[in-house]
Amino acid sequence: MFKKFWYQRSFNAALLELGIATSELNPAFHEEVLSTALREHLTPKEAALLVLSAVYPRLSLVDRLSSIHVVRKWRSSPQVSEANYQRTQSGGLAFAQAPAFRER
Repeated sequence: MFKKFWYQRSFNAALLELGIATSELNPAFHEEVLSTALREHLTPKEAALLVLSAVYPRLSLVDRLSSIHVVRKWRSSPQVSEANYQRTQSGGLAFAQAPAFRER
């Protein structure tokens, strides 16, 4: 119970570091990413990269540039393995067709 709580907290912090507000994400998509990340033993930052790969086309140019800077920093840290980074970016982890963002 506490493990999921701390994981979700770290995951939300990683999303904010990427410039993605958790309040804008579809709750079903958010939960699906969390359950997949826990099942696949991804770190919170690797899980945030999953979300980034799904929402990247809808980000503004400024948000894209700032997220690229964060991703570069993360890739040089031990919290993101190269193998999992490649999996998150290549679409190796599939999701249901739940939209990433809330409907407006």
